[in-house]
Amino acid sequence: MSSSYPSDNFDYQLLDTGAFQKLEQFGPHRFCRPAPQALWPKSLPASEWKKVEGEYKYFKGKDTGGEWKTPSSLPEEGWQINFQNLVFKVQPTGFGHIGLFPEQAPNWLWIIDQLKQLNGKEIKVLNVFGYTGASTLAAASAGAHVTHLDASKGSVNWARENLELSGLGDRPVRWIVEDAMKYMQREHRRGNKYDAIIMDPPSFGRGPNGEVWQIEDKLSEFMEACQNIISDSPAFLLFTTHSPGFSSLTLENMLRTYIKSLNKENFETGEMFIPDTSTGLHLPNGFFCRYSANRC
Repeated sequence: MSSSYPSDNFDYQLLDTGAFQKLEQFGPHRFCRPAPQALWPKSLPASEWKKVEGEYKYFKGKDTGGEWKTPSSLPEEGWQINFQNLVFKVQPTGFGHIGLFPEQAPNWLWIIDQLKQLNGKEIKVLNVFGYTGASTLAAASAGAHVTHLDASKGSVNWARENLELSGLGDRPVRWIVEDAMKYMQREHRRGNKYDAIIMDPPSFGRGPNGEVWQIEDKLSEFMEACQNIISDSPAFLLFTTHSPGFSSLTLENMLRTYIKSLNKENFETGEMFIPDTSTGLHLPNGFFCRYSANRC
């Protein structure tokens, strides 16, 4: 488990968890969303849970797919929240997301720290499955040359907007809307290399031309593609997943198997989580594996 969670200077709070739900505050707006891993009872009274401005519920009898119940008072164009010096636009999406994965916050700080330790050295970072760009912003804010890759044009446009909102519009960021595998294989043919790769592959997804991504079927091929475009002496690698059946050790084993130049002593693995402010419990939210060439 990651040792700490950066709650300070973050306009997000996990207010309560339990009964397979989570109560969250994104800036001025409160939401209730499913949390299948929250097996314990709720802590706050029902009156607090009734203050939500939006609730996402799975369709009956399913644990994926659902719909939002939100009032018309929520701003259609979204609103902004801050994390440290970064600014993100957030709003409910059709998949039950809000546009940000708060459990990744320790990883954003880790990315910044890795780059600061390089003392201004020019670093090329590839952020695969980059979504709305939180990790891209973290890397760009610390001076990296970033390639942000995602198959969704909407997500890439959202990430670009977040970069501008954060005052980082002049930073060297390339925006790529393409199937991840196709782009990485083309980079290999061109002989292009990256000093760091950030990857958060989904369980399932589709590319812009209908390409199908199923993590169990594609992960080995994906790791081969990473192996082909990572530099001989990587600065860092960040590998995270929310997919059932995976663990932090699975992620480490994949990295060590496919990128054999990595020093096994330089890995850090654990479980991503968000602290519940009402109880101090930690809500688990996936796994991470981090490799750093600078790790002591």
